[in-house]
Amino acid sequence: MKILHTETLPKWGGQQNKVLKELKAARSLGHDVFLVCNPGAVIGERARSFDIPVTEIRMTKKTYHQTVPALMRFIQSNEIDIVVSHGSTDSWIVAVAGNLSKRKPFLIRERHNLFPIKGTLSRWQHRSLFDRIIAISESVKNYLLEIGVPENKIFFLPSTVDTHHFDATEEILTRQFDIPEHHTIVGMFADLTRKKGVFDFAEAASILLKRHADITVVFAGSYLPRIKEEIDALLEKYGLNPNERIVWTGRCEDAATIMKGFDIYIYPSHTEGLGTVIIEGMAAKLPLIVYDIEPMNRLVENGVRGLTAPYKNPGKLAECATHLIENEMERRTMARAAHDFVLQNYSDDILVEKMEELLEGVHGQ
Repeated sequence: MKILHTETLPKWGGQQNKVLKELKAARSLGHDVFLVCNPGAVIGERARSFDIPVTEIRMTKKTYHQTVPALMRFIQSNEIDIVVSHGSTDSWIVAVAGNLSKRKPFLIRERHNLFPIKGTLSRWQHRSLFDRIIAISESVKNYLLEIGVPENKIFFLPSTVDTHHFDATEEILTRQFDIPEHHTIVGMFADLTRKKGVFDFAEAASILLKRHADITVVFAGSYLPRIKEEIDALLEKYGLNPNERIVWTGRCEDAATIMKGFDIYIYPSHTEGLGTVIIEGMAAKLPLIVYDIEPMNRLVENGVRGLTAPYKNPGKLAECATHLIENEMERRTMARAAHDFVLQNYSDDILVEKMEELLEGVHGQ
């Protein structure tokens, strides 16, 4: 079959990583794959590096009148059998172009997050304009059921990680940033924004740095300069030196090289569809601390693969971290349980199996 994925977002993140993995998985099963993205998008560059055909079409809310006909021509000329969309803008483009196309490709809409689907039209789109909706977590699936998507339309296809890569990779964090060998490293790895909980992490870090002399706090991932400036000011307000026992890594190309240097991973995100970095942290054999909300609390399971704290309560995040700092054997047990959980449920090997199941179901219709 010929499978087209569309992606509008210009930057690189968990969603784009999943799209690329799905393209590669489908190709490994013998299918022809294509990507349509916005001009200059990072995913286009990365897809080309894997010899995946990429077509750049401007996809914005202001260009629907141009993009829909362009996508219809693409579907027709390339004899596309399946179209998979991943965001709000491209999903409307795919829904209209796919349903108007003479070929009538099988239309799939993937939900990567738990953001509310409020509008009547958007809910109708999910229920009626797509042949299948992919849910990346059980929490997303349950939400889709709540808004009226028929269960037989929903397919569970989680984010996955390359566990073999995580097992084989050595950390570079401690030597790159000269972190003392005897320090316990408490880190956050994410796109360091407010909605990912970077300020919650900073509040918790200020408590931990005052409470424990032998720890280093790591802010890992890309960030805007103003974010760091605001957090530096926050730390100074609490009487801390932002240049002591605090590391900002900046953008990291390989999460494994940084995460494997952590001892404890705090991820206080305010909302996720699944949270790829959570399963990456588990692949790195780390105990996690997250807020007690879905789907994070389902992944971590309080007391099993880490600890959960009340929502938006940095003080409780710090209490959880202190507990793990002072109980090394417990955090090692949680780390092993987290690693085993990922191997059984979220490895890239499972993605190929699930992709084959999805495509066989399409072929049978």
